[in-house]
Amino acid sequence: MKKHVLALAAAGALLLATAASFAPSTAVAEEFSKAVGEPLIAAQAAMKKNQWDLALAKAREAAAVSSKKPHEEFAVNELLSYLYTRRGDYASASKLQEAALSSGRIPESQVPARVKALAQAYAQKGNINHAKQIEYGNRYLKSYPGDADMNFLVAQAQFQNGDCRNAVRSAQNAADAARKAGASPKENWLNLKLNCQYKLDDEEGQLVTREQLVRYYPKKETWEPLLMALSNQPETDDRAKMNIYRLMLELGLLEKPDQYLEMAEIAIDQEPGEAAKVIQAGLDNKVLVGRDNDRAKRILNHAQTKAQATQTSLQAMDQKARQDPKGEADVSLGRAYLASGQHDKAVEALQRGLKKGGFKNVDEAQMMLGRAYLKLKQKDQARRAFNAVPDDSKLAQVAQLWGVYATQS
Repeated sequence: MKKHVLALAAAGALLLATAASFAPSTAVAEEFSKAVGEPLIAAQAAMKKNQWDLALAKAREAAAVSSKKPHEEFAVNELLSYLYTRRGDYASASKLQEAALSSGRIPESQVPARVKALAQAYAQKGNINHAKQIEYGNRYLKSYPGDADMNFLVAQAQFQNGDCRNAVRSAQNAADAARKAGASPKENWLNLKLNCQYKLDDEEGQLVTREQLVRYYPKKETWEPLLMALSNQPETDDRAKMNIYRLMLELGLLEKPDQYLEMAEIAIDQEPGEAAKVIQAGLDNKVLVGRDNDRAKRILNHAQTKAQATQTSLQAMDQKARQDPKGEADVSLGRAYLASGQHDKAVEALQRGLKKGGFKNVDEAQMMLGRAYLKLKQKDQARRAFNAVPDDSKLAQVAQLWGVYATQS
């Protein structure tokens, strides 16, 4: 029987657009029988003319030859898999490509690309197979663990299979890979992780993911649930809650009467000027109405009286604080200046107090300093102040969020 030397694509898998496409890439000269070689040559000729139906018909004609040798079988299947993929018939293409991977004829250097294409092919409409996505996705990631999109493809498949524990890990791997490459994790990656953590009752993990969401996608829908979750934690004391409410007020998220009233009541002893401003804001935006309005006005009158007394004594407090070798008096002075809106004087007093030291709540002083800098629109200094809150402080978590807000404001 007459033989033909036929240049055929024997290996390679490429992605075309967003679909996985198995395409010829490496020319290999081998002898083919006339029964196989001629229809394959005709198929290639048809492809050059964009006659795709004819090309598929000729490839199928070659496939129908029963006496094919292993290299002929491989070449026919390669061409068919490419043509099937181009038509969107991923199911037929995938079966042929799985056989190709098992054939031993694909060069080792091209195997990862084939594996990746298969993982993607099994995510295509009409060919969805979550187990295969996971199998081939993880196989590819052994060679290229930093592929963010592939990590998320695996995470999606794991989520669909009900394996939330591994889906969380894979989604986080995707986020880590993106950050390492200098990109932001995609919002849907983080939302999938959050959804799984909710299903797993992983409250600590949810907080971490919500914080990631506000870092990369700051908006009401990401900030509000995070701050509400933090404020409702049993270990959140009044100092932390007050700073959470302050941040909510800055972000326009303080919407409930109880929030305004509680914030004012926490502040009224040490920051009566701030308490008065909070209540006034609630009255002005019509949140504090009805019985809440009556209570709010009583708090407002009390806060204004105390604030006026503090304002009157500011000069004497300033003189006394400067003479005190310890920083406590300076910090109290900075608190009073901050509550009264004298932000530059607040910075001066707080810096002096922190330099002197000798007082307990250094974390709170750093929070106040950061807020004062923010009011002065000195964002870098504000971030440094928030970052200086010790990690073991009960204000550490909210300080980190104020630092995030400083970056975004």
